[in-house]
Amino acid sequence: MDERFERLLGYAPQADVLLASNDGLHRLWIEFEVSRADPVANHAKFATAHLFQPQRPTDTFVSMMSSHVARGRRNLAANTVLLMRRIGMKAFQTVLLPSMAPEEIKRLNTRSDGTSSLRSLDVDAEIDRALAVAKPCFDSDQHQIHFVGEPLDVACNIATWNREMNSEAGQRLWGRRRVRYFAFDASSGEFAPSKFCAFLNARLGTSLDAETLALPMTMELYVSLDESEARFDGNRAQQHLTRKLGMVAVNLDETPAEQSLMVAEDRRLSMLFYYWHAKHQDAIQIDAKGPIILRPHVWYQ
Repeated sequence: MDERFERLLGYAPQADVLLASNDGLHRLWIEFEVSRADPVANHAKFATAHLFQPQRPTDTFVSMMSSHVARGRRNLAANTVLLMRRIGMKAFQTVLLPSMAPEEIKRLNTRSDGTSSLRSLDVDAEIDRALAVAKPCFDSDQHQIHFVGEPLDVACNIATWNREMNSEAGQRLWGRRRVRYFAFDASSGEFAPSKFCAFLNARLGTSLDAETLALPMTMELYVSLDESEARFDGNRAQQHLTRKLGMVAVNLDETPAEQSLMVAEDRRLSMLFYYWHAKHQDAIQIDAKGPIILRPHVWYQ
């Protein structure tokens, strides 16, 4: 911020890391939320500063949230990002070190040799993760499609798919499709095709009614993209959910011998999936290779 606004407000948002492209056309303000009790504080600082000195069109805010941040608090921060976008900011949130358990994050954050431990982290992978959610996959006059950044985005898309499939309009739009990869929301016990769950529309200034304000994806948008955009790809979708968001792929095999080898958690997942699919068998044909379930990492559940 300009010094005059810093003096006026008594605070100034400063990013933990600033990444800039060589041509100067793009900058990422990256905030790390490792184990804060109030991770929304930084979001609020940047958002309220935007009211006095608007974010540059070339800049994007990205919050990266570790597994040590409690689920409710990280979801509050993720929803605050939606508010930031509604006031005209380019803002996104994603996971930080998703394969690292909360206890490991805590130890790393408190150990006296933390600096030397940090040198062993795969920094390139974290930069790739920030770029993956901040850069649009493709855009047009009507929408700007990004990969989802948070497990909450996936859960919202799962809820949307199931709600819309309860209507005749949703069923008509979806028709009948062959699916192999499904995303799972542990809080609701529901599933949805992973391709539906991996993208969001982040177009700034889009007029949305209250019912669709927080929906990353809708059935109408999905069908439109599926018919017109080659980059709207199911393989890219499942790879993003597993490699970038840290979702765990569980291969459900129906043979009794292999089901007997499943751990109890995956056996329960299998039961939930086939119960859910029985309600949607007219709309979804499971791929001949069998279903693969992408479930949230245990730290998010």
